[in-house]
Amino acid sequence: MRRLIATTLALGITGVLSIAAAGVANSEGIAESARSTASPQLRSYGPAPFPAPTVLPGLPGGRSAPADLDPTPRYVPQTSCDPREKPGITAFKRIVMSTYPSGRDWGSVRNCTDDGISEHLEGRAWDWNVNVKNPTQFAQAAQLLTWLTSDNGYNARRFGIMYIGYNSKIWGAYRVSEGWRPLNNSNAHTDHVHFSFTWNGAQARTSFWTGSTAAEDYGPCRPYAGQPAPIWTRSNPAPCPAAAALPASLKKAKRLWRGSTGANVIRVQKKLKVKSEPGIFGAATAKAVSKYQKRKHLPRTGAVDAATWYALKMNKKPKK
Repeated sequence: MRRLIATTLALGITGVLSIAAAGVANSEGIAESARSTASPQLRSYGPAPFPAPTVLPGLPGGRSAPADLDPTPRYVPQTSCDPREKPGITAFKRIVMSTYPSGRDWGSVRNCTDDGISEHLEGRAWDWNVNVKNPTQFAQAAQLLTWLTSDNGYNARRFGIMYIGYNSKIWGAYRVSEGWRPLNNSNAHTDHVHFSFTWNGAQARTSFWTGSTAAEDYGPCRPYAGQPAPIWTRSNPAPCPAAAALPASLKKAKRLWRGSTGANVIRVQKKLKVKSEPGIFGAATAKAVSKYQKRKHLPRTGAVDAATWYALKMNKKPKK
C-alpha cells in the first residue's frame, strides 16, 4: 500500500508543508513513499520542474566510477536525534557552492523538537537556496539537478542522494522510473532545493568520494516504537525490524532532546552536572546523556528517552 507522509519543514524562517499522511509527520516537508522502482509500468509524471539547460557543468573532484554503480537506495527515513552535519553533506555542499555560486547555504540540521520525521534531524539533509524567481539561481539549479538525475540518477547515486525536492516536484532515487512527481505541500520548495541523503551518502562512503561501492546502510533502529534510535556509530546492512511496543511501565515518561527547554531540562542537567546552556538541551547536554546511557548500558540515543527518563528517576518529584 502506498505510504504517504505528512510533513512540516523548519527553515531559517519557519515554513510549513503538509500533505496527506498515514499517521506520520515529516518535518522535512517531502511527501514520500518507498514503493519499489522495479516495475517498468510505473507512471511517469512529466517533465522536470525547470527548463532544460544547455550546459551541464556537473560537480568536480570525484573519483573514477567503479564498474558496479552504488546500489539503488531504499527510502530510509530519520529515526534518531543527532543534528550534527555529516561529512558527506559538508563535502557535497562545499563543491555545490563553489561550482554554482549564486545559491546560498540554508543549512543541514534542525533541532529534534521540530516535530516529525526529517533527515535534517540526523544531519543528512541539506537545503540549497536557489529561488525559481531568480533567473541565475534557477538556471544553476536546473544545471545541477539535470546532471544529478539524468541517466536514471547515475550521479545522484554516486553521491548517495536519496531524494530531491524542488519547485513543486520530488525526485526519488528509489522511484527513479517515475521521474519528477508532484510535491503537494503548502510550501512548494520554490525558494530552495532540498537534498536528503542515504547513510552512505551522509558519511561520504559512496563511489564519488571513495571510488568504490559499499553495501546499503539502513541506519540505526528504534528500540521501541515512537522512541529515538541510538545515534549512528557503524553501518547497519539489514533493514530495521518493526520496533517493539513501548512497555506499559515506561509510557508515562516525557521526552527531552536537542531543542527541548525548561525545568525538566534543568533537572537533567543538575543530575548529570552539565553547567553550560542551563535550561536548554544542546550539544553539551546530549553528550552528557550519551555518556550516562553508556554507563547504564542503555541505548545511546543522546536523548532522554523513556528508558533514560526512568533511569534518571525523573518520574520522582524533585526534592525542595
